[in-house]
Amino acid sequence: MKRTFLCILTVIMVILCLTMLLSFAGCGKKAEDTPTVPTGADLPLNLASWELIPTTWSSPNGATVTLSAVPTRYADGDSARFVVRLEGEEVASVPCSFENGCYTASADLNAEDGYCYYVVLASDSGESLEVAVNTPADPTNEALINMATALNTFCNVMVDNSSFANGTLSITEGQAQIQLPRITNPEETVTCKDAILSIQYNGEILDKQTLKLGEPDDDRCYTLDLAGLNFSIPVTQDDQQIVLVLDVTLSDGQTLSANGGTWYCSGGELLLGVG
Repeated sequence: MKRTFLCILTVIMVILCLTMLLSFAGCGKKAEDTPTVPTGADLPLNLASWELIPTTWSSPNGATVTLSAVPTRYADGDSARFVVRLEGEEVASVPCSFENGCYTASADLNAEDGYCYYVVLASDSGESLEVAVNTPADPTNEALINMATALNTFCNVMVDNSSFANGTLSITEGQAQIQLPRITNPEETVTCKDAILSIQYNGEILDKQTLKLGEPDDDRCYTLDLAGLNFSIPVTQDDQQIVLVLDVTLSDGQTLSANGGTWYCSGGELLLGVG
């Protein structure tokens, strides 16, 4: 009798355990509640991000611009082209390769102003989209749009007023500018190595001053105040012409030069020429 009772009790305990297990199983998510992971083709055709990387040529005649763009999706059959236009004319149309999650392509561009950059996306189903990645209407890198201007380097000098006494020429009002290239190779920064302002007679340097350089502005241009600079002029003779010259050396080896004005000797005075 006791054995029968134990058997019945065991059966009841097993039934209770099975009931509890089934109850816990019923608390899990149903199949329809599990989100479906979208495939690449289920996402919109577009770009998530992009970058344009310039590489300058050995001369300032142009640069190679490399596109690196991350699409919002990539599925078999998707493709892209890197397109560059100038004044509405297509000057480059390069098929992109897809590597490491990015579309990449490079275009060789002559130094011109007014470039517009696009990526044209296409899918195997016939869907297409043109994405403007750098244009005058929506610039992301103005230097690459106006490449000729951005590659140009120059210096200039303007003296508005000066005085001469006791063999010393003093600039009382004047300014110099040194423009650095605004397109350089990746991880390369071109700076002004030195800037020397000299007074010359017949190509001979009579006196010179090394200009103090601060930091260039956002457009990579140095603007220097020349007021207070003094130059020793040992001898003045009538009809003698004294020339102010700025010579600049950049860190990449470029040299720049500009004439800053001419003074004429008359009656022991130095008179600044006009025009």
